[in-house]
Amino acid sequence: MNIRLSGNYKGIAREKLLGRYSTVIGAILIMQLIFMGISYITDMVVDNTTAPGMIIYTAILVIVGLISAVFTVGELTIYIKLSCDDKISVWDIFVGFTGHPDKAIMLQFNIAVRCLIFWLPFIITAAYMVSAGMISLFAGVDVLLADNSQIGSGYILMCGLFAAVGAIGSIYIRILYSQVFFMLIDHPEYEAGEILFRSRKLITGHMWDYLYINISFIPIILLGILSLGVGLMYVQPYRGVTLAQFYLDLAGGELDRGRNIDVAIDD
Repeated sequence: MNIRLSGNYKGIAREKLLGRYSTVIGAILIMQLIFMGISYITDMVVDNTTAPGMIIYTAILVIVGLISAVFTVGELTIYIKLSCDDKISVWDIFVGFTGHPDKAIMLQFNIAVRCLIFWLPFIITAAYMVSAGMISLFAGVDVLLADNSQIGSGYILMCGLFAAVGAIGSIYIRILYSQVFFMLIDHPEYEAGEILFRSRKLITGHMWDYLYINISFIPIILLGILSLGVGLMYVQPYRGVTLAQFYLDLAGGELDRGRNIDVAIDD
């Protein structure tokens, strides 16, 4: 298993993307327009300022979040194809729907549940504060009852600590299972449980490498944000192909390049 320096992966990614950016950006735009449309319709139809409306709104967000895993498979398929010098199409973004969308959704669900476990202390504490009248659900944490200000401040501190635990725990889970969708593309015959196990085993010993690669993109991501988001259209494929190269090194000789990624929808 040959794990290279972050700069090496980035250099390869730039070479693979040369002259093919327009296709990748086109695929990403299609995906983003779909989610923007869903978000716009949801905001128009659902009143999330009421408790029932918030429940419906949250349920829609959860469903969309699970379905987004299928698009993630399509996006990562494009990055794997680029890494293997295969032909790509903007319609590859939908390839996840032609394979095993149920497995992609199940993987997303499993990862979300694991992240939720780390957030439970924060959720329980915040829910108690709302039910006890310490904070207003809609006004925010700054609205405290005068006669409970000290108790409320203590609970807010606890919420802050529990939020930190939730954030750090979620980052750990995301890194631990960062290879699941790549592995689903590579081995669609595996069941979701086996993919979770194998991807966890694959990343073990290389979690810091994965984290470092992602941290190295922070400066260019900030520049992309400063460009009103336009630059992020360059960063997203750049990071994606870099991480695909990282997966290929992790998988080593086990990857049958092109074996499971040639089912894309052609023009």
